[in-house]
Amino acid sequence: MYARPVGWFGGGESEFAVGIRSALVEKDLGAFIYAGTGIVEGSNPYLEWDELELKTSQFTKLLKLDLLRRQKVDCK
Repeated sequence: MYARPVGWFGGGESEFAVGIRSALVEKDLGAFIYAGTGIVEGSNPYLEWDELELKTSQFTKLLKLDLLRRQKVDCK
């Protein structure tokens, strides 16, 4: 599980950070949601998965609300 870097290039300089929660939205493909987790010695992979779902839940809620809004607009 990986979170994409967030940053900029310009004027011969750049600055990046790890986005632990991010999304890439593409018009024809939909949304790709990214969040970081870590499995280390002693961790429970099932709890890590639960943590991942919690981290991405705000994005999924927003996307569901947007989908519902778009469906209402398309029906009019």
